[in-house]
Amino acid sequence: MPRIYRSTLLAVIAFLALLSPMHAQEQSFPDDSWIPQGMEALGKHASFHTDVTFDKSMLDMANNFLGDDDTRRVVAKLRGISVHTFRYPQPGLYDPAILDSVRSQYHDRGWKHLVTKQSHAAAPHPGRTDVWIRFAHGNVEGMVLLIANETNVNLVAVNGTLSPLDLLHLRGHFGIPRFSGDDFEEQKN
Repeated sequence: MPRIYRSTLLAVIAFLALLSPMHAQEQSFPDDSWIPQGMEALGKHASFHTDVTFDKSMLDMANNFLGDDDTRRVVAKLRGISVHTFRYPQPGLYDPAILDSVRSQYHDRGWKHLVTKQSHAAAPHPGRTDVWIRFAHGNVEGMVLLIANETNVNLVAVNGTLSPLDLLHLRGHFGIPRFSGDDFEEQKN
C-alpha cells in the first residue's frame, strides 16, 4: 500500500480515537451483515476474488485462539467483520461506476463519509481510499474502508463498539491486512 494511503488511514484512525466509546453495547444494527449491491459484479473479471465474513459467534470462537490480550479485548467488542478482495491481472477490468454506486449506497444508508484520498495519477483508475463511519448514541459503531486502484479493490467492514485505534490490533487477523512500514509495528527490546 502506498505511503500516502497509509498516512491517510492512520490520520483517520487517530482522529477517530477522540470519539472512542466508553462501553461496548451488544446491540445489533441492520448494517452489520449488509453488503452493498454491485459488489458481486466486481468479481466478473477478477483473477482473484475472496469474501470473508465473521459473525459474532465466529469471532467469539476465534478469540480463544488469538495470541495477545489487546487483540482479544478488541475482538470481544466486535459484532462482525467482512473483507472483500478483488485482484485483476491488468488495469481497466472493473467498472469504476460500480464503486461510485457503492459509495452512494453508504451515503444513502446514513454512514458518515470521513475521508476521500485520491491520487492524481493520469491512470484511467487512479488510486482512491474512502472511509465511512457509523455513529449510534454518540458511539462509533462501525467503520468501512474502501481501497481501490488500477488492479485491486478491497472493502473492509468492521462492526462493533470500539475505538478506531482498536482497529490496529485487528491487522493481520480475519483477512485484514497488516501494512508493513505503517510505523505501528511493535518495538522489540
